[in-house]
Amino acid sequence: MTVDCQKRTEVVLVAPPAPDKTYARNAKFAPKGARKTRFDLPSRLISSSPVGYRTRVSLTQEEAQEAMALLDLSRPTGFSPHEPVLEQELFEESSLGVLSSRQSTNFRGHRQVTLGPEKSKELKKLLESLEGLEGNALDGATYSHLIFSRPYRTPFTFLLTFVGHLPLLSLLTVPVRALKKRFQHTDDIPTIGFLQHLHRGILADNMERATILASNGKRRAQIFMTPFWGKIRGRNKAKIRSIEQLGGLTARQRHKGWRLAVVAQIGTALEGERIAITPETCRKVGANLLSFRSERIQPGVNSDRKSPTAYQYRQGMHVPEDLVVQAGRAGYNAFCHWTNLDREEAKKLVLMERVDVLQPGGKERIRAIRERLNTITDRLIKSFPLWADLPLGRALSRNANRGRKAFALAGQRIYIGGLSRTEIEAAGVDWITGIHALGALAARGGLYTELMGCVELPSSCDLLAGVCMMAGPVNQADIGKTYYGMDDLLEHNFPGRDPTSMLVWTLKAKTVADPIGNEEQLMNAARKGALVDLRFGPHECILVDSGEGYRPMRKDGEQINDERAFHDQENFVCAPDGRGIPGNRGKAWPIEHAQKALW
Repeated sequence: MTVDCQKRTEVVLVAPPAPDKTYARNAKFAPKGARKTRFDLPSRLISSSPVGYRTRVSLTQEEAQEAMALLDLSRPTGFSPHEPVLEQELFEESSLGVLSSRQSTNFRGHRQVTLGPEKSKELKKLLESLEGLEGNALDGATYSHLIFSRPYRTPFTFLLTFVGHLPLLSLLTVPVRALKKRFQHTDDIPTIGFLQHLHRGILADNMERATILASNGKRRAQIFMTPFWGKIRGRNKAKIRSIEQLGGLTARQRHKGWRLAVVAQIGTALEGERIAITPETCRKVGANLLSFRSERIQPGVNSDRKSPTAYQYRQGMHVPEDLVVQAGRAGYNAFCHWTNLDREEAKKLVLMERVDVLQPGGKERIRAIRERLNTITDRLIKSFPLWADLPLGRALSRNANRGRKAFALAGQRIYIGGLSRTEIEAAGVDWITGIHALGALAARGGLYTELMGCVELPSSCDLLAGVCMMAGPVNQADIGKTYYGMDDLLEHNFPGRDPTSMLVWTLKAKTVADPIGNEEQLMNAARKGALVDLRFGPHECILVDSGEGYRPMRKDGEQINDERAFHDQENFVCAPDGRGIPGNRGKAWPIEHAQKALW
């Protein structure tokens, strides 16, 4: 039985600053012969990703109010007879889902296998035999997505292999830990393991909206996660294996840690369950979702001294309190939706500390958190085994030191979110399901803020509000908790409740977007950041049931995707003189393939 505890979110406008305090990024191409910086436009883009370098699209208040329906979705109760699914629709749905759902590191930890109608019937039979299903497995799915997930492993987690060892024993304990990570998929600190689950919750929440936007409201998604994780997974083991076999999971992939993570049934919405949103609004919102980035910089607060003028001065903008209330409402909608809890009970279980630099004590609290993170970094660098750090040219120490800037907290509203395992399980919710829901809460609350940053957006602005969502600060704090005997970050506000902090997100009111180099790290192999992965192309992580086997999406012989999703909205980054980045607009997939009905 599902609980409907959704509350409708309302539009809250963010007022732009005075004209003399209004700035835009206005990035240019580097002059010939000059050294390129992260503030300059890329010289070109060669990428199969559907994202590209994008700008935000202004929404009217009416369009924004339509979009609010995407933030309080209930589960569908059934599907109508299916309508043809065009390849273009599936591409754009996937572009808003598995191809773009992780804004920060873009960790390549998800793969998607899409089943056609016949295999979806087999899947439905397997689903209804599972324990712990969050809703009903529905008849009549046109197609289904199987999402496979693997443990979170990046250069940052490689660095963690060398953390927390005794000096003389490290020659033995470092290799032992490395082997356990490689073959048993253990984590150095608990919050690294939680990242896989947080990402999955973010992805599942995005997939519900993606289905609606890509189909102009025609289709709905029924999504399941709980049966595949936590304590209940063991009781479903044999049936999960059958679903994994249906999706073609190989023994080699299983050995690397890939497991079934999410199942989505997609079908034509029942007449009374179609979302009232116009195709025009769907296109605008879809293009906006591809433009959102994790906005780290607050002008005049944490910008680089070498950054352009637009980043150097405070703008006198504030995140409205009404916006914060509505962002919280959207977030709690997500937490209720994915835990199936009553709203008031859900609100009690989410542990959230708000650090407001404009309120008494806010600046002092931020300073205390920063000092704590810096202390952990100092101890971390000091404790690295020299036998590992010196041969690497002190790379371990240098990368750890870079974290000081990466984990900096800047914004008018800063939130630390987490859960108490004791309280979550006492409420009858599996711990991992709670983590899924917290990821969805943060993502949906952040999405509301991002959308409000696009409402009545003046042409002279990049945005009016943005969000930076980070796990880095709590990962760093977890090093202190795991190895140095420190308390959890949330213990300050929730003493005695056994809190576990998992995410930090900061809300910013500003008009200038972050440097173009932040985006370039995700799309340009030559300028890829040390701790990030390049964005996927569809052929790299999506297989589609063709009726004659699974085929990579948008790969035809040697030809692969070069199309940017929702390109009709023309929201591509350009220089002030109108010149675009060569290759950024991409090329449309051949129309005979894009307009072909898959099922």
